[in-house]
Amino acid sequence: MRSSPASVDSSLELPPVTAADRVVGALVVLATGFLAWAGVRAGGSLTASLLLVLAGSSVVAIQVHRWVRSTRQPARRLVARADGSLWLHTAGQAPCRMTIGVGTRLLGPSVFLDLLAASNPAGKPLRTWLTPLDVPAQAIRRWGVVLPHSGRAARS
Repeated sequence: MRSSPASVDSSLELPPVTAADRVVGALVVLATGFLAWAGVRAGGSLTASLLLVLAGSSVVAIQVHRWVRSTRQPARRLVARADGSLWLHTAGQAPCRMTIGVGTRLLGPSVFLDLLAASNPAGKPLRTWLTPLDVPAQAIRRWGVVLPHSGRAARS
């Protein structure tokens, strides 16, 4: 199997909701349930447990709302050009040049992307953790070669 050289344009589709997002939601649900159960078992009040369940449910509801909203957003694709520049292509918008932030890391078979718009480095960064459940492992390995050529070594 040959990998693509870093001198060729490389493209990566960014999923609207990643596996890491879903795991966080599941952990909040489990933690809320466990804390409510532990509180009742330890002799705590039922009211306090219900408030805890309400708070945890609110956090999960906010997260689910964000997931639904992000699935309605236009598709995004990250393109690394042969000259080493990174561009974010969003359907219906002009491409935006991106710079690699200090948080970008290869984490085993996954990659955490911390990207900033070159036109507004003080703006909101694009942060996403891509695992083999989100994109093919081969694409993550390819981007492990592409990212260091895009202005910053992506090592942990």
